Amino acid sequence: MSSKIHSRIKQSKQTHWLWIIAATVVVVLFSGYQFYTKGVPYFAEEISASLPKPIYQVIDEGSLNELDNSEFSESKLSEIKQQETRALFVSLLGANASSEREFKLELRQWKDKANAMALANGTIVITDNMVELATTQQELSAVLLHEIGHVEHNHVMESLVSSSIVFVSLSVVLGDISALSDLMMQGAMLGINQNYSQQAELEADLYAQEKLIALYGNSNAMISIFEKLAKESDEQHSWLSTHPSFEQRIEQLKQTP
Repeated sequence: MSSKIHSRIKQSKQTHWLWIIAATVVVVLFSGYQFYTKGVPYFAEEISASLPKPIYQVIDEGSLNELDNSEFSESKLSEIKQQETRALFVSLLGANASSEREFKLELRQWKDKANAMALANGTIVITDNMVELATTQQELSAVLLHEIGHVEHNHVMESLVSSSIVFVSLSVVLGDISALSDLMMQGAMLGINQNYSQQAELEADLYAQEKLIALYGNSNAMISIFEKLAKESDEQHSWLSTHPSFEQRIEQLKQTP
């Protein structure tokens, strides 16, 4: 009889500890999720806004140099086409004269990909294939204005800082802090595989849309270039992805007055 009671008490204790462990895991996971979705963006925005301008300059220069050494090659666009693209870019910067960032345009080839990206301090890189894909001035303006929007909203540095916060947090938790000195330059390479949040992408889209309407009276060119990119893209979007699909972004643009 006593053995049965002892067995029940033991089983009850085991169940009790299992519940404690399960509850602890749930709390840790929930806390981690809250930190990642709310804490990290908040701290990233605050830290990014407080960083001095030389930090932005160093990251831009280091990023572009690294990309030139590892990924990019010189543009093969004709000199006339390059001059036209640069002239368009300069004209689009008219409303950003008071910006803290130092905008400049770089033309590159990148594995025959139609792409464009923004670096932290305002360097915009656009590939030959993207220039060729954008067959009208309005479409090319849409691409450039979208990247300018990322810079103006400081999405680039916020993304970099967010990744650094997560990396540091994991390093501290796992006890591996040996790589912290390389953080900033590793993060600077985010330009290759920049994965902005849905909010950041849509903010850049809306920025470009507003500028296009002011310049051309409508933003149809933004929808048309997204439709072209959607046909060329081999990226598989799913509900797990934080990056909105071209279809989502087109729909958002169509719904915005």
